[in-house]
Amino acid sequence: MARIHLLDALTIEQIRAGEVIERPSSVVKELVENAIDAGAHTIRVSIAGGGITEIVVQDDGEGMTPDDAQLAVQRHATSKLTKSDDLFTLSTLGFRGEALASIAAVSHLEILTRVPEAMEGIRVKVSGSVRAETAPAASPAGTTVTVRQLFFNTPPRRAFLKSPTSEGSHIEEMLISLALSRPEVRIVFTWEQRVVFDAVPQTTSVARAQAVLGKDWAQNLIVLPPTEEPGMGVEVSGVIAPPDRHRNTRTGQYFFVNRRSVKSQPLSYALSRGYGELLPAGRFPLGVLFLDVPLHTVDVNVHPTKREVKFQDERTVLHELVLQVRKALDQSNLFKTASLPHVPPTQTFGHDVPVPDPRDYPMRQQSASTSPPPLVEPALRMMPKPPPQAPLMPTPIAPTTQPVLWRRPDGEEFRIVGQSHELFVLVEVEGELWVVDQHAAHERVMYEQVLTALQQRQGESQALLLPLIFDLPPAARAAFEEVQGDLTALGFAIHPFGGNTYQLQATPPYFRASDVPDLILELLQARAEGRSDNAVEAKREDLAARIACKVKSVKAGQTLSAEAMKALVMSLLASKSPFVCPHGRPTMMRLPVSQLAGQFDRR
Repeated sequence: MARIHLLDALTIEQIRAGEVIERPSSVVKELVENAIDAGAHTIRVSIAGGGITEIVVQDDGEGMTPDDAQLAVQRHATSKLTKSDDLFTLSTLGFRGEALASIAAVSHLEILTRVPEAMEGIRVKVSGSVRAETAPAASPAGTTVTVRQLFFNTPPRRAFLKSPTSEGSHIEEMLISLALSRPEVRIVFTWEQRVVFDAVPQTTSVARAQAVLGKDWAQNLIVLPPTEEPGMGVEVSGVIAPPDRHRNTRTGQYFFVNRRSVKSQPLSYALSRGYGELLPAGRFPLGVLFLDVPLHTVDVNVHPTKREVKFQDERTVLHELVLQVRKALDQSNLFKTASLPHVPPTQTFGHDVPVPDPRDYPMRQQSASTSPPPLVEPALRMMPKPPPQAPLMPTPIAPTTQPVLWRRPDGEEFRIVGQSHELFVLVEVEGELWVVDQHAAHERVMYEQVLTALQQRQGESQALLLPLIFDLPPAARAAFEEVQGDLTALGFAIHPFGGNTYQLQATPPYFRASDVPDLILELLQARAEGRSDNAVEAKREDLAARIACKVKSVKAGQTLSAEAMKALVMSLLASKSPFVCPHGRPTMMRLPVSQLAGQFDRR
């Protein structure tokens, strides 16, 4: 008896449908994309039972003739392709000719459609790939597709669906992506007769994001500047959130390639690289990003549901995305402002409580024999005491272009007020008091100096009086060999000393020799846990951030002289990104004088 046999037609249809229709959101995606391709100006989507019970998608597009409507529910029927070469120049969303046939194979499907010039439309009903009804019917211009009882004939697939609430949330997320991709199309989403959102046509990405994502999500969005010279025809546009708004997942990231919504891990990595050290570790930025590339340079048919794409030159595309995101952030004011709540005097002293008058408490005369009270050093010192050992400070570099924000009314760039608690440097500028975290600021300065030395391969080296011998685990040898060239360029001299033993003969002047083994082990762990991507620029940035954290930097609790504080602030303001340290923490915060005055009830 033969063990190999051909499957029956119904089983084949259900297997094919399972490749395209994974859950109710897959149905919504296919139907809405067809409506967009049909030139619809308004698309209305309503669901019941999380889309499992019913899905209705109505559009005012070009509609279908009776012949086209009957043909559309058959396998491999499409208006988007005529020959195989068209696969490499696709500009439409639905093109494989399997959407309606796949949906019909696992549901009760009804299509009601009419072209604008026809007097009447047609209704086509299909249940489990079996044609149930085809008849003329009254219909508005456009197409209405109703899907009921999804997976009614495939109980195992239906059993693996989530709750109606969960499935409905997937549909909402899918519609948000589609609405963001087509701001010129009105998309109305109704869930259990409740309107979730009504995205009317908008002209900008910011307005569209506010309509479907909410005003809180779209607050203070940064618009990417126009691509000046698109590399290989790659153009990047869209909006991103400020670095202080981030999530612990990638759910707030929306990517569109030629206005097709895609999920792409490389694009997500590139977006995070664009933020670089502006983000805390393990956090992900928010953004709505559009990439326009020549049609022949992207393959949109690498996944059955078309949610992934493959670029012909992925490196160029990712580089352009990183470049545009960094340019947008560099042109934005990322200064963090502290908000001081104003407490009215009536909340502190009621109307029936008298305000103390200093004249009510006369000064007590002290006798000559009375010892003076002990002096208490205030937390804020106008002239701090000299440090026992002057810290290693970078050479200040005057910025080429200084914003007006960094000047005082008398024309001076700033004035060092003093140091507070050996933690913060207080700086006076026009209308504001800045509080600078001395350790975070010095890390930022050293990070950029190390990164520049890496890029220019011109690091200074200082020989050790006594070479340092250290061992590395066998697994760390690969990490060391990977970064050895960059370490040498920075001024490290590390040589094998037999087996897993190495000898450190020289370091940069700013680096502690004893930290070299830990540095290499940290790099190994980051590679093993996937916390550093494979791009050369990303690896160098990761190395520079780790070195900056271990340098002989200004520490918390260290007293600084007035000259050291001024050099630190000047070097910070001269850096490319002075607002955060390499780990994403703020380097300084500004306190508007108007808010401070309000705390003292000064108007």
